[in-house]
Amino acid sequence: MKVPERFRFYGVNIHATHLEETERFLLQYDFTQPNYVLFPDSSVIAASQHDLRLRNILNQALLTLPDGLPSAWYARSKGYGKVSTVSGFQLCQRLLASSLTHYFIGSSPETLQKIRAHIQNRFPSARVLGYAPLPFQDLSWFKDGSRLGQEWEEIDRLQPDLIWVGLSSPKQDYLIDSHAPRLRHGVLLGVGGVFDYLSGSQKKSPEWIKRIGLRWLWRLAREPRRLGPKYWAVARFYFSVLRKKKK
Repeated sequence: MKVPERFRFYGVNIHATHLEETERFLLQYDFTQPNYVLFPDSSVIAASQHDLRLRNILNQALLTLPDGLPSAWYARSKGYGKVSTVSGFQLCQRLLASSLTHYFIGSSPETLQKIRAHIQNRFPSARVLGYAPLPFQDLSWFKDGSRLGQEWEEIDRLQPDLIWVGLSSPKQDYLIDSHAPRLRHGVLLGVGGVFDYLSGSQKKSPEWIKRIGLRWLWRLAREPRRLGPKYWAVARFYFSVLRKKKK
């Protein structure tokens, strides 16, 4: 299947696609050609403006998917009428129902145990080959290209089709960048907070809130301390863009 066309959104080349097309693409992909898939939201787009390495990681992915409404709206304004947001949570659930094999890496043993229970309950036929928690590391550990040990050895031995990486950005992006060249089989997918949704640790916003572009407000109301600084950085980025346009 042909890779979808890309559109440029503030220096990031995002694929003009939607959930159903992404699912079909991965179901037909040749996993003997290792690669990675990323889902940059507005906060990652904003961070990439000052982080050239992060921007390059996004632009070199097999698929860089429109995970936020701003990028999807922008694409449609430029004539890419079929573009809509691609949710890592929805994509993961669709692919768990397929014949592809899976591996989940990241987060804590407790969270992964909850994910295991959720998958066994909702997707009893899912072919999950393993789960591996990762101990907390500072951002510098990932940025320096530090490599995983036994966790990576197991992935190399099992060779799953889809390796779901559940860390915050840009930690997961740096981890994927340093490990993708060592991958012999499969695709790494950086899905961040999807692990919290799969485990039930966080409640996902209703779909109608997401459709009208207010998921960020719903999440901010639930976690103001954690998400306040993140969304403030995004707001400053878009405000700066608007000021430049007015000049």
